[in-house]
Amino acid sequence: MENNFRNFISSIKGKQVIIWGLGLNQGGLGAAKFFARRGARIKIVDPKSKEELKNSSDALRKFSNVEFVFGNQDELNFKNADLVIKNQAIPWDNPLVKKLLKKGISVERDITLFFRFFKGKTVGVTGSKGKTTTTTLISQLLKQGGKNILIGGNIQVSLFDFFSKKILEDKKRIAVLELSSFQLEDLERIRRSPNVAVVTNILRDHLNRYGSYAKYVAAKKNIYLFQGKGDSLVLNREDKKTRDFKRYSKAKILFFSSSRLSSSGTIKNPVLISKNNKSNLAAAITVADIFKIRKSIVEKVIKNFKGVPYRMEKIAVIRGVTFINDTTATIPDSAINNLKLFGKKVILISGGADKNLKFASFAKKVAVKTKQTILLPGTATPLIIESLKKYAPQTPITEVGSMDKAVKTAYKKAILGDVILLSPGCASFGIFKNEFDRGDQFNEAVKKLK
Repeated sequence: MENNFRNFISSIKGKQVIIWGLGLNQGGLGAAKFFARRGARIKIVDPKSKEELKNSSDALRKFSNVEFVFGNQDELNFKNADLVIKNQAIPWDNPLVKKLLKKGISVERDITLFFRFFKGKTVGVTGSKGKTTTTTLISQLLKQGGKNILIGGNIQVSLFDFFSKKILEDKKRIAVLELSSFQLEDLERIRRSPNVAVVTNILRDHLNRYGSYAKYVAAKKNIYLFQGKGDSLVLNREDKKTRDFKRYSKAKILFFSSSRLSSSGTIKNPVLISKNNKSNLAAAITVADIFKIRKSIVEKVIKNFKGVPYRMEKIAVIRGVTFINDTTATIPDSAINNLKLFGKKVILISGGADKNLKFASFAKKVAVKTKQTILLPGTATPLIIESLKKYAPQTPITEVGSMDKAVKTAYKKAILGDVILLSPGCASFGIFKNEFDRGDQFNEAVKKLK
């Protein structure tokens, strides 16, 4: 595919575009709207049911050139495709993806098309945890510093929202992008990396997809593999796996660390006092330095930063009991780090879907940091129970079938001064649409207690 946006637009009209995976997080919906408005013939193919995708599909009912195929993933649905836009959850080694490519059918993602057409500078942020907070901080620092930015990627914002000639061909614009390992696999296909690459940390995650930690790390490396000498790679000095990336990079290397930031006296915001958020802030300040943002602006942004929803977010204090939403803690390491923040024992809501991860260290931290553990259903929950019985036998365990029941049970067991923390340490698949739905259900359940 040629890298000219105007020619791409002119070639779309009347073509058969398959949106493979409408999804629940705006990505597929944004793609469908973009191509439908430009006269393509759209076919939505998604394994989920019509009922599961009702909100997304209803938003497309006004388009007469959109058809839907729910549940059926048969190869015949792709027979006359000119272009396939696939969901990031569908790996490139999927047999059907391979067949489509072999037939010469163009298979793309929003991120690959964006990198083909965007003429400005790109800042990409990846890591196992801290991506969204770091991306948000960078965008605020650059925006307050007078830069013309857009923010997107893996943050529930469709990059197709930015697909206009005015935006894509603006060489002065800076795109600040959160990039998942799945999206980095997409960029590997077109041999592209961002101009400024930031790696927050590398922990064990997504082993259900990659099979091994080494393959997961290899996916993360794509954030810098295609950089040149004029680009920058920003690495976490305190993370050994991240530090190792410097050996293979052609870009200028810059390191950040939470300890260095702590000694500088820069932090004046309680949202950013944890070690993890100090590290995120240090990464963001390093990027601000690259773009020569004044220190006074940096300090102002830090002072006014409110945090990011779903990440150690204080939802309410009800009769002396504090409720904290950390639904994006989708791996054990993240939940462990968040439990460390509390000087007293908490009531923990955990459990969910397995990603082929281990829970021994998590259980050991639960033993000293929680007074009660309430577990949601999921394939990881039996593994958690097994570890808790071995390493935290004194910690009471309660299994529940819903978030509403989890919150009510936690509140009944709480006393004045207690903290009820949603920090699952697991994926959300099963009784929730995604981790954000899980967080929303937690917030709603808390509201009902008032």
